[in-house]
Amino acid sequence: MSDYSITVSDTSIGVTSPVNSVGVYNLTCNVIRVTKTNTALGLTEVPVVIVNSMLCAITWLSGKEAIKFNKETHTLDGILRCRVPAGVTIVTSDKIVYGGITYEITNVRDKNNLGVLLEIGIKRIK
Repeated sequence: MSDYSITVSDTSIGVTSPVNSVGVYNLTCNVIRVTKTNTALGLTEVPVVIVNSMLCAITWLSGKEAIKFNKETHTLDGILRCRVPAGVTIVTSDKIVYGGITYEITNVRDKNNLGVLLEIGIKRIK
């Protein structure tokens, strides 16, 4: 159980979280999509930022957790929760950059089937 205090102007709000993360989106990350184009020299891959400074919250896992998704089992470094901007779709071929470290997306779970609130399993690329 963790206690946090959020202060807005002169008002202070106390927040209690049952897990080791804050319930509000207090972090920012970038979502990168690799696009492939044909050139005279062959296939070229160019990373493109599709969402810059997306607000999110990350719950870090101990590294022993595994999730079964689409009949495949993945180990996760963390679960990223975010509100996706309108018109953006995040897929498993995209990458997450947080704190200068790139993470692959292992699974994307749409919380309310509205395409807005997502839970994304992330694993550090070594």
